[in-house]
Amino acid sequence: MYKCKSCGGDLVLNIASQELKCPFCDSIYPVSEFEDAKEIKQQDTYETTIYTCSQCGAEIMTTDSTAVTFCSYCGTEANLEGRLSQEKRPKFIIPFKQTKEQCKSIYSAHVKSQPYAPKEFLSSDFLENFRGIYIPYWELDVGFSRNPELKVIETYTSGSYDYTDEYKVHPNIVNTVIPVPQDASASFDDEISSQIAPFKKEDMEDFNPAYLAGFFADTADVDAEVYSEQAMAMAQNHVIRNVEAEFRSGARVDIPADLNKRNELFGSSIKGSHLNLFPVWFLTWRKNDRLAYGVINGETGKIAAEIPIDIGKFLITSGILAMILFIISCIASVLILPATVLMISCLAALLVHYFYRAELVSIADRENHANDLGALSGEALKEARQRIRRKGVKKDKKIGGMVIMMVITAVVFSVISGSAAASRSTMICLASSVVGIVFFVTSLKYYQGLKETGMKIIALLPLIAEVISFFIALSTPVHDWVYYAGSIIALGISTVVSLSMIKQYNILTTRSIPAFHNREGGNQDVGA
Repeated sequence: MYKCKSCGGDLVLNIASQELKCPFCDSIYPVSEFEDAKEIKQQDTYETTIYTCSQCGAEIMTTDSTAVTFCSYCGTEANLEGRLSQEKRPKFIIPFKQTKEQCKSIYSAHVKSQPYAPKEFLSSDFLENFRGIYIPYWELDVGFSRNPELKVIETYTSGSYDYTDEYKVHPNIVNTVIPVPQDASASFDDEISSQIAPFKKEDMEDFNPAYLAGFFADTADVDAEVYSEQAMAMAQNHVIRNVEAEFRSGARVDIPADLNKRNELFGSSIKGSHLNLFPVWFLTWRKNDRLAYGVINGETGKIAAEIPIDIGKFLITSGILAMILFIISCIASVLILPATVLMISCLAALLVHYFYRAELVSIADRENHANDLGALSGEALKEARQRIRRKGVKKDKKIGGMVIMMVITAVVFSVISGSAAASRSTMICLASSVVGIVFFVTSLKYYQGLKETGMKIIALLPLIAEVISFFIALSTPVHDWVYYAGSIIALGISTVVSLSMIKQYNILTTRSIPAFHNREGGNQDVGA
């Protein structure tokens, strides 16, 4: 704790002046006045107080001795248990540049741009809960031992002709070191970390615990080695982008996606790593057993916010739109053949199926921390790192675009061929059913990881609508009412699934209460 020499009050970092200020007598002190002695600076650790949340196990540090009464990771309001600890000493720190008032303005402007945001997200009491937390980041130095031979494919148009040129380039990167930052906290989600990146190296200062006055810091409990594969891939991509920038817009480097092959090509390796502290403003919204985070880069003001939908607001707006669409559909039904109405309803069910599948896959990834290496350990961590080596992204996420193209192709073909409405409807409904089956089968591994059984049942409904539509179209019924009945079933199912999507969206934009009691985000001796 840093005390005012005039009145004995607790000093805090004044962001505007970047000096320590006493909130009681307004005395100002330069940070350098509280700089650690040279022999202390040379130590690998420094003394701090660690507060542990009894509810979720999250740990935050502070140089102050005052009790912490709020956990930013689970929203619990209770006294946290504190203990003195020797923690790994960071090399650099970026002091807070954005004030709390600036942070509240940035967040408020973002919430106002979301038409269905809950009203409490703009209340002054809620916004006052922003906490300034320094997040630990590993800076991994990626080096290269080879100058790779890269093939650049350049496509361009000149006059009435399209050209494709190929070049072989040899970027000189031997002995080049590219620093790659990765957050070192198991509590701080990697996806949020990437959304508020980057931090500016020019604002870095040599670490001085005095910069923590009035703020908190998260503990570094993820080993740097956890991110080695990801860091090498990011460094290689940096080199590739620089090469592509030397050519016309649209030029690309033709290179294997497999990280093992790329590492061999570049001779990539981790040359070293050190710890830094970066500033983050943190806001937690909690309702029952769900959380939503609002996170702002304390240096640049870049925001990442999870904002659920207010169901009441949404239903009012969607009700008005539904009335308008109903009137339009009544008029259109007089002009459009029944078989075409069925085809359109089937395509609507397929579209809803696609978006619902994508949403459930994202929910499964969120709940299983598939994209948060710092929160994984054991076999889950090994599988995630193997995925990075193979592709960096999951292959099956490309399935949606491929199968949608199948349907579009079927639509175009049926129109060009001049098929009758009934034949065209049969062809499109068949394509939609095949695509729906592909959607469902390729998603089973994700659905198994979902906690709510209801999600899996609803995921099956669009496929049922698509199959029913196909069999109706195939039977070419004489009576129009059969087509309309199939259309009503398909549209009714689409409505049910769409409403469920809103509920699932709120699950996707929030997260379950975290549990960090075991803190298994990496090497448990990282702070030693």
